[in-house]
Amino acid sequence: MSYTYRDNTDEVLDALERAKKRGLTAIGMTAEAHAKKVLTKEVYTGDKDWPLTGRLRNSITFAISGEPANISSYSGDHGEVGGSYSGTAPKEKDDAVYIGTNVEYAPGIELGTHRSKGAVHFLQKGVTEPIDKFKELMEDSMKNA
Repeated sequence: MSYTYRDNTDEVLDALERAKKRGLTAIGMTAEAHAKKVLTKEVYTGDKDWPLTGRLRNSITFAISGEPANISSYSGDHGEVGGSYSGTAPKEKDDAVYIGTNVEYAPGIELGTHRSKGAVHFLQKGVTEPIDKFKELMEDSMKNA
């Protein structure tokens, strides 16, 4: 009796790599959405004495290690001048998801300033509050590889 074996290692590794990228993308989308939700709730609601254009909220995006940002450009809710992204996220030993914004006044909102009532920590909350969801997203992605 003879047996023929086929080595599927490359196909399995490729499927796992695609599943990891799907999981990281799902995590990035979830972190981005949560950061936008926090920012909207904490900053874009209530009476403000400055115009709220949506530029900061619309600029929040994510990138996976070694890849460009999920969006390439953004603007305010009413067509106000926005911005664009170029370059790629750092490629680390292990793949990661980066969330952020390149709007110049974002650190003042995230960390607070001497004139603000306090820090909002919308980016920090975007990556820490849904941590259980991130684990679930990656597990589901790998199971469906």
